[in-house]
Amino acid sequence: MISSWAQSQSEINLHIHCDTAHFHYSDYVDSLPYYQQKMGQKKDLRIQDKKLELAFYVALNRYPELHHRSITVKLKSISSTMQAQPIPNFIVKRKNNRAYRIFINDNPELTGINYQDLSFNALVGWIGHEFAHLIDYSSMNNRELIGFIAAYVFDKREMRKTERQADKETIKRGLGIQLLDGVEFFEKNNKVSKRYRKRKKKNYLSEEEIIANIKRNCD
Repeated sequence: MISSWAQSQSEINLHIHCDTAHFHYSDYVDSLPYYQQKMGQKKDLRIQDKKLELAFYVALNRYPELHHRSITVKLKSISSTMQAQPIPNFIVKRKNNRAYRIFINDNPELTGINYQDLSFNALVGWIGHEFAHLIDYSSMNNRELIGFIAAYVFDKREMRKTERQADKETIKRGLGIQLLDGVEFFEKNNKVSKRYRKRKKKNYLSEEEIIANIKRNCD
């Protein structure tokens, strides 16, 4: 299967951001109407959480390729904090007409993480990670995407490669500090389930690796 990440980067000449600023909710709260007007086309946010909605748009601002993509966000009981995936009817859609969805876990008992406890800065980083997945999906044709989904589900090595690459893409978009903020919260949270902690440690970049990637992008 063609490396979708390589294809994505070759097709779009993107500036790699070196931004170490923190995002604070109070600095952006008045900007929500602007973001909704700028990027709200084809976005269906089925949430009543203004902080989460604003974090969605602040992260989306770093992914211009997704501004006109159809994306739904909804709360759901899932075994991770967030999850991005194509809408199942993608198999009968052209690549450019696909719709995507992002689930946010609303059942902290499954993971030990309550998304509402994440700082605004960390929310931006973790949503940015989900957008990195959407960039990956949107670069694949239907056959490639079906093959990828099968590999992700049944091959642990593919899962690890995919999640680590999504972390790296998030950092390239200038959201490394935000990603790191979320990981630090995760590591310090003694409520996180052992199963979830083990999965995160195995498949995602560590704090040290995130910092190294941030420094590498800033050189």
